[in-house]
Amino acid sequence: MSIFENKKYILIGDRDGIPGESIKAVVETIAGSEIIFATTECFVWTAAGAMDLENQKRIKQLTEEYGAENIIVVFGAAEGELTGLAAETCTIGDPTYAGCLTGVSLGLGVYHVVEPTFKEACLPEVFEEQIGMMEMILDVEDITNEITAIRNEHSKYNK
Repeated sequence: MSIFENKKYILIGDRDGIPGESIKAVVETIAGSEIIFATTECFVWTAAGAMDLENQKRIKQLTEEYGAENIIVVFGAAEGELTGLAAETCTIGDPTYAGCLTGVSLGLGVYHVVEPTFKEACLPEVFEEQIGMMEMILDVEDITNEITAIRNEHSKYNK
């Protein structure tokens, strides 16, 4: 059984990267997956670089409701640095001190949809149809390096 099976998913897509609906289509191919929140944002966020404040609130509420050990957050950001900020927000708290996750260490499992580890858990033909074109233009290595480092250091669950 994969670590991705039988989990609840929070999906944060990117208008300039991978949209939430595309991430949703591939996550739905993972056995026992349940999507509890999906959105597409502009990863520019606030002037300070903070994750959308309403999304922070929603992530905190869903983690309290379902338990951090049951949740995986999947991002679709177009850049490694933005992916890293989002991953930090969901693991050790908002690094910009702008939202309700400031100082709140959720320790969530965090992944980017184009990471090879995550990609392998999805149905290949659906992944190719939904993500393949964008995967070709994103810097997958940079994104993977950024989020893997944060996950390895700060995620308490699902890594």
